[in-house]
Amino acid sequence: MRKLATLAFGAMLGAAGMTANAYAAAGIEEGSALVTACQSLLDNGSSEGSKGETCKEFVTNMVLAQQDTLTMGEPFRAFRLGANQDEKACFEMPDKLSYRDFAQHVVSYAESNPEVTERPAYELAVRALEKQYPCDPADLKDMEGRDLPAE
Repeated sequence: MRKLATLAFGAMLGAAGMTANAYAAAGIEEGSALVTACQSLLDNGSSEGSKGETCKEFVTNMVLAQQDTLTMGEPFRAFRLGANQDEKACFEMPDKLSYRDFAQHVVSYAESNPEVTERPAYELAVRALEKQYPCDPADLKDMEGRDLPAE
């Protein structure tokens, strides 16, 4: 089961685009809520019914939102970020990323960039992963002039 979750998480992160509504199912919409859930995962684990479990659910919902549009081997591209929804982000993922590592990246990024906790949770997650795993500058250039991928 853990291998499947790791594979699914890696596959999700290779996909292009994201939809914010899918994350509401985990009860996390704001960046501050994601930080709280991920800090709980780091402190107390992610057992069923725990606050930390919602950090895992957030990631799982990201995967499910992309199940029909997964593109393996490509960088993850996120569109419509920022206060004016005019920013883009891009990142490459390692072959494996545990839930705990994901949680640590989110919490660390929020500590260094507290203003992002006021943004949507998915934006915080994208920014945290972009900081850890930046994509090739050529991939960023390919995103110029592009908006959300066709659905």
